[in-house]
Amino acid sequence: MTRRRRSTPKQQPRTDFAEEAQKTDKSLSSHAPMTQYQHFIPRFILRRFQVGPMKSKAERQREFRRTGVDPEYVYYYDITTGTLDIRPIGKVYGVPNVYQDVRNTNNINELEEKLAEIERQAASIIMDLHKALPQGTFTLNRRSLELLRKFLFIMHYRNVSYSGTYFQADHPENAGARQWIESFMKAKGVQSPVEIWLHFLRYYLDTSHSDIMRDAAELVEKYGEERLQKMMTESHISPDLEHFPAYTYHTHADNYFFSIWEAAEGEEFIITHNAFGLWEGRAGGCPGLHRIFIVSPRIAIVLRLVISRPDMKEYIKPGSFVSSLLNVNPAPPTPIYASGERGAHIDHVNFQSAMSLARYRSSQEGGNDNFVFKITKLSRPQTLEFNSVLLVNVRKTGSLTFLSRGSMLRTARAFRSLPANFE
Repeated sequence: MTRRRRSTPKQQPRTDFAEEAQKTDKSLSSHAPMTQYQHFIPRFILRRFQVGPMKSKAERQREFRRTGVDPEYVYYYDITTGTLDIRPIGKVYGVPNVYQDVRNTNNINELEEKLAEIERQAASIIMDLHKALPQGTFTLNRRSLELLRKFLFIMHYRNVSYSGTYFQADHPENAGARQWIESFMKAKGVQSPVEIWLHFLRYYLDTSHSDIMRDAAELVEKYGEERLQKMMTESHISPDLEHFPAYTYHTHADNYFFSIWEAAEGEEFIITHNAFGLWEGRAGGCPGLHRIFIVSPRIAIVLRLVISRPDMKEYIKPGSFVSSLLNVNPAPPTPIYASGERGAHIDHVNFQSAMSLARYRSSQEGGNDNFVFKITKLSRPQTLEFNSVLLVNVRKTGSLTFLSRGSMLRTARAFRSLPANFE
């Protein structure tokens, strides 16, 4: 059920990243052609790695009408063949028809349209984040933060590599979930793991962050965190828990604090086929100290386990954390409660109750809270080490993209100098 993987340039001028977050080769409609290239890394992110100057939507359209060729390109290194070339953004980091739901006879591309909408909203927030880099801080209200968290979770879940295995009953990592998967397939009349994967992609897209967290809170109130964790890792998931995937979302949202990392001046982050939600590091012997999401050559959003917060240090045994990124010390966000730190709306919240927290966070008062993030500026060695983490986890059948050749060359040299790469 829960998959775990092993563990620059001036800011671009404002363009239509948000307006065209998920441009496809054809317009999305119920009458769209059966074959459609659908991205698992959104175009608005790939455009920040674009070769050559950024073009407006009108400029791209004029060039396409004149040449018939997609005018947007990125560097693309194919690990399998060992070749580097320049490819159209419209033909990389995607798979034909991966989000088409053939059971939805009214509109087989409905999920792709829903993905486009959340991408549009996230693109606007990420554009504002880039504009805030010179200030060193970035402020989000609770609803925007929730939307960005939801976007990141879905970006990880939607990765095509999961479509056939995430709910595969006989997959070795799903041994504890097999009975639940088989029961769910029977109850919903679905025939394949891909259909379940699409079913819950729809659930995550259609359901607000607040409502997903309420669904999860009901499970926590009924079974307790410890028992639910054991269901995931040691025993089996009860067949009657229809909303168990809400608990997976809950662990992603509540167990990690959100941090923003900026590449060193003159350096850049690279992006790989699996750079959304990549697990890194271990905590107490369990994988997943960090979750990594690359959103541009300048910015990575990193989720770090809350038990690594500075105020938790006295409760953690030395050596509990193992990671290549421990020399980076991101600060948790500073909350600014709309009603004041000890306001009436805060005082009545039971912080030990998942449902009480979910109710407050979904309330109008909770929606007015703000969170101030201190942007963590990496040094050059830290940036190169960060990129090395991505390279370590690239599969032999994978790929990577970068913005500038000079920065990529420094990253490659730093990676090759790691002791593990000495023969």
